[in-house]
Amino acid sequence: MATRHSGWRGWLKALLPLLALLLVASYVLHWMLARPVGQVSIYGEVRYVDQQLLQQRALPWLSEAFWKVDLTGLQGDLEQDPWLKKAVITRRWPNQIAIQLHERQAWARWNSRAVLDEQGEAFYPPNPEGLDLPLHIFSEVGQLQEALAFHQQLLDAVESLDIAISKLYLEPRGAWQLQLTSGVTLMLGRDNIEKRINRFIWVWDQWSEDKQAQVNLIDTRYPNGLSVGWKKTEDK
Repeated sequence: MATRHSGWRGWLKALLPLLALLLVASYVLHWMLARPVGQVSIYGEVRYVDQQLLQQRALPWLSEAFWKVDLTGLQGDLEQDPWLKKAVITRRWPNQIAIQLHERQAWARWNSRAVLDEQGEAFYPPNPEGLDLPLHIFSEVGQLQEALAFHQQLLDAVESLDIAISKLYLEPRGAWQLQLTSGVTLMLGRDNIEKRINRFIWVWDQWSEDKQAQVNLIDTRYPNGLSVGWKKTEDK
């Protein structure tokens, strides 16, 4: 009997350190999982993102324990800001949440309310009319990609000319019209567009800078020529 009891005592003595270690580990694990967020670090150069509104949206998510913060939900909530293209959120030991902000780069206005970023993606910031953007595109929703492709085609075509496009119109029936930064309106219509662009380029390149400065409108919608509207009434 003494031998049996001695065996149990031996096993108990051997198990006690392991049990104590498991208890300590359980306590530490519970403390780690229940630990609140201690620091929030925000990175990224932003100009238009409403940072105060971002903080208001983030606070409810960050009130959870550090390991329970729903990073995907927090990301989706923050990205409701129209200027925020992407938020990259990570956990950093022991209690830090890092948020990296990627702001959209406005490239052009689209119709009355929308703005296009550098990838041609539309977003709707407040007060877009206050943005100083060099290009304004007008088109139906389903024609935007066509308008963007045509704008790039125009840039490639007029690369040799000292001109820039300020407004581009694509009418619902497919007719094109654009305005240069100098104020000249160019009417291209919807047929034989490449031929009409080349005709405009050839004529424009023949004129002196003084003559170009007097042009108000160029209409290329003719089979074999174009018409010019001048800023002055004198004969050219």
